[in-house]
Amino acid sequence: MQGQELISYRLSPVDHVLVFQSGFSLSIGAHQFSADRAVVWLGPNSTGIPGSGITQPASGTRIDYEATVYLQGNVSAKKPEGATTTDLSQTVIEPGRIMVVQFDVTGEIFINADSRKIGDPRGLELYREAFESLQAAGIEPAIAEAEPREIELQVETITLKEPGQEAAESQVKKPGFEYLPVLSPVGEATKVEYKENIGTVIGRFYLSQKQDEKGGLLELQADNAVIFLSEEQAPADEGKRSTESMPTAMQAIYMSGDTVLTKGQRTIRADEIYYDFQRQKLIAVNVVMRNFDTREGIPIYLRAAKLRQTAENEFAADDITLTTSEFYLPQISFNASNVTITDTTTTDEEQGEVSKSSYDAKMHDVRFKMYDKTIFYWPYVRSNLQRPDLPIKSVRLGYDSIWGSLIETRWYLARLLGLQEPEGTNSTLALDYYSKHGFGGGIETEYTGEDYFGRLLGYMIHDTGEDRLGRHDSRRNLEPERELRGRFHWQHRQFLPYNWQLTAETSYESDENFLESFYRSEFYVGKEQETLIYLKRIEDNWGLSLLGKVRINDFTNELEELPSTEFHWTGQSFFDDKLTFYSDTQVSRFRQLYASSNNNPGSDEYFSFATTRNEVDMPMTVGKAKIVPFVAGTVAYEDGLGFYRELDGSMAEGQENAWFGETGIRASIQPYWKVYPNVKSELWDLNQMRHLITPYLTAVAYTQNESLIEQRNTLNVGISQRLQTKRGLDEKQRSVDWMRLNMDLTWVNNPGDDSAGPDRFIWNKPFIPTINTVSRVIPQQDRRGTDLFGPRRNYFGADYSWLLSDTTAVLSDMNFDMQSGVVQQFNVGFSHLRWPNLQYYIGSRYLRRLDNGYGEYGSNAFTFAVTYVLDPRYTVVYSQQIDFDFGEIVRSDITLIRQYHRLYWGLTFSADESLDKQSIVFSLWPQGVPGLAIGESRYIGLGGSAGY
Repeated sequence: MQGQELISYRLSPVDHVLVFQSGFSLSIGAHQFSADRAVVWLGPNSTGIPGSGITQPASGTRIDYEATVYLQGNVSAKKPEGATTTDLSQTVIEPGRIMVVQFDVTGEIFINADSRKIGDPRGLELYREAFESLQAAGIEPAIAEAEPREIELQVETITLKEPGQEAAESQVKKPGFEYLPVLSPVGEATKVEYKENIGTVIGRFYLSQKQDEKGGLLELQADNAVIFLSEEQAPADEGKRSTESMPTAMQAIYMSGDTVLTKGQRTIRADEIYYDFQRQKLIAVNVVMRNFDTREGIPIYLRAAKLRQTAENEFAADDITLTTSEFYLPQISFNASNVTITDTTTTDEEQGEVSKSSYDAKMHDVRFKMYDKTIFYWPYVRSNLQRPDLPIKSVRLGYDSIWGSLIETRWYLARLLGLQEPEGTNSTLALDYYSKHGFGGGIETEYTGEDYFGRLLGYMIHDTGEDRLGRHDSRRNLEPERELRGRFHWQHRQFLPYNWQLTAETSYESDENFLESFYRSEFYVGKEQETLIYLKRIEDNWGLSLLGKVRINDFTNELEELPSTEFHWTGQSFFDDKLTFYSDTQVSRFRQLYASSNNNPGSDEYFSFATTRNEVDMPMTVGKAKIVPFVAGTVAYEDGLGFYRELDGSMAEGQENAWFGETGIRASIQPYWKVYPNVKSELWDLNQMRHLITPYLTAVAYTQNESLIEQRNTLNVGISQRLQTKRGLDEKQRSVDWMRLNMDLTWVNNPGDDSAGPDRFIWNKPFIPTINTVSRVIPQQDRRGTDLFGPRRNYFGADYSWLLSDTTAVLSDMNFDMQSGVVQQFNVGFSHLRWPNLQYYIGSRYLRRLDNGYGEYGSNAFTFAVTYVLDPRYTVVYSQQIDFDFGEIVRSDITLIRQYHRLYWGLTFSADESLDKQSIVFSLWPQGVPGLAIGESRYIGLGGSAGY
């Protein structure tokens, strides 16, 4: 029984009354009843009650109940056709409104209620109405009236609610019990015969058992069965009886003939199945088990000669085939002679404790097959939650004009070793071959703990080839310094008490060009390779840090810090928020080390550097504007080269001490907006329109003690605009930016020469040291010679986006140099998806001409990319970039994708003219199993309209 509000009391040890005032449902066997309200009387069955007086039964005596249930309001009664259950009587007093149900209960009674009170309900109007209705219908309740006492029913879950408070979790533990199986015939020819504790079923039947209150159901079907009954449920007479009188307390069942077992997403078909209801054990012969991966949206089939469920969450199987294909001979399959699986993922998910140990599979004689051909074999593999179960992680096959024929493979290291990988650890083994370079291999491990995480990477190769890093002659056909090349990289972060963090990092490379050649993406966009120890603490609005950094790769220019200390104090309020204070301080001991290839190295002596910047703001509101006047001062000391560069880049006598002051104002106005409710357009997908305008301004002026520290006064004004509309249906309607346009103007005094790039104004990063302490340029540059602190020339900038629809967009940005009157940078792109077979992008990128010392003068690149589904089997992906400034193609890629049944392959031809490199790569991947991809993983998901 289940309800929201329960009032209960006990008349005697075996007499109970339950009143459900709000919502009620009753489940007995296959019968389901529900109503708005209910009153339940539970009295003892006449058998087994000691004496005529009602006393506490002796220990171990089983009590059977007679139940009378009064249902009121929106009464519903359901019984599946052919279902069997305990005999019961139904009396309809008012159709659809009032019903009385009477039946006997053998076994336990379970109650689930949101709130529960113990008290006498006889004064309630609902109780009086129920009692009077029973009297009028001539029905006697199952018990007689007596003094109320506290109820003592076995309760599955009762959640108590105090007035005005959330429900507290009940401390009553869920009892160990099972719902009884219910057997129903399929057709009229089904016959049942039993003798003692054994029953036989001849003919097709259906058996179901409720697993939990969440709707879980175990379903069994077969042509024949032998049923093993518990001893106390053995029938009194023997012979043939119908399924309507079949005892339902089953211990186990043996089934044969087109047997089907279904539980949740899992369906098992087999020649024979034996299932133990009490121990939840199973044996099946010639099995096909179907499961469904909801995350990937694909079915998973397991075929086995024999499948055993040795416990609720433990399985074992012999001669298995694992695949995503329904076919008897699948295109791709995973095979093993035997497997044992411990799977507690469902239980752990409910407790929020899913880990690698939640799924542990041990497999012997593992084979990966295409049709009936073995591609890969390994004697023993141990797998966890990461799919697939093979030890191989990825394969890339192809030919490259730089690398030659190539095979790149990645493996799950723990699986290869037959070990269970520790929680929070992910280790990968790399094994590669390049015909123009040689064999290489390495290990990458990522690890995470409760208060730490990190990454460890090592790779080595016996390299007999040459490096090609760019199209210029000085960047091609470079002979490595040594044949044995590689790297070692380790990063670790430890969270310490009192909000301290410790970061340790080391990075070793065999030579200057190894990283750019073998890890090109990391070289260009990854973090700088460093060896350091960094300790910091952030508390409230202040932070303290200490950094020690040394060089271990002698081919690089690097600034060692032994050590650097920084203190930052941000947004400290004074005088009830009338003033806000910011402070940034750095004290360092530096040593500049030069590359071993440098013929004219400078001094490598230690020198000291210190700087502090302190700012005071006075935020205020004037009408709709927020205005923040501020003053700041910066003091710096450097006893190495000192401050020696003028604002125009010329050299002067160095000074160790310098200071400059700044004052300025930052202002923004509350957005102006107007709504146009009558704007409607199906063509542009518009439903109303709102226009928002937000102006802003920043002005800064500087003063200094020496021209060597002079800064550029700056004025920046801008405006941000939005055109917003609503898209979607009904409750899913949402606001989107249909158009966005941001524009800003920046003026500086003493602008730099035209070699300055398309800088952008950044006022929210005021603390940048007066020297660039991370520069690789020797000698070090003043921050005014880079774009770190802000723009060096007057410019107008804008960026624009237009979301024409949910499938079409335009993006653009531009930087215009107002002094030279030229556009320094202009980008525009158009993206469109036409369901279901076309998606394309057209874009252009322009950078103004500039001599960079290699005879190259800028870039004017055009990019085109398209994905087109030719038919349900073939998809083509094409992309090309042409640079009109050079009159050359930068890169071209074309890929043909072929779709089979749950299998795809792709063939890619790529030409990278920037490296004078051509390659052909073959790709293969099963549907929904990206971990088994061979080749270019970026095309996984394409092929057919489902790829979108």
